[in-house]
Amino acid sequence: MLSISKVGDSKILVCMEYFPKAVSRIKKLGTVRWNTNLKGWMVDNDFENEVKDILVEFYGSDASFSPKIINIEVMANNDINMPQKPVIFAGKVVASAYNRDSGARTGDNVALLEGNINSGGSAKNWETSIEKGSRFKLMHVNEQLLKHADNKLFSYKILESKKGNTPSRLRKISDEELLQECKARKLI
Repeated sequence: MLSISKVGDSKILVCMEYFPKAVSRIKKLGTVRWNTNLKGWMVDNDFENEVKDILVEFYGSDASFSPKIINIEVMANNDINMPQKPVIFAGKVVASAYNRDSGARTGDNVALLEGNINSGGSAKNWETSIEKGSRFKLMHVNEQLLKHADNKLFSYKILESKKGNTPSRLRKISDEELLQECKARKLI
């Protein structure tokens, strides 16, 4: 989900996965505002080249082509207690809570494989919590974001792509058996 589109004569709309360092850099480019309806950052046209440079640095693409997407498995190196915000790794919300009693949920394209996530703290100072050793599978991760990820929180491994190597669920049959079956069903 990486795109740049013109909005009127003086603005561009920048849509990207949330990554705090990239957002921080984009917010320094003139008058930048979040558009809740369009779910993107409104930036002055004059800064389009700077936006593209930031996108290439953090996402590996300037939105004119697709970045390299991978799947990873991550493990929490220690107990994580994030005050009043979600736990994010490589642009993915690993876990998020909304208040002390809400419990925690994984984000889009994230699965908890082992361990626990929860909410805690006090009513005023709630936190999102991940237990040490918890393992998650993160799907559709922009590979470039791993270079900027906080590796103190999680260790990770890149998962092998299974495309093309997935065994068929169908029983293997010979050509002769297939022809006999087709004749029996009067298909040939």
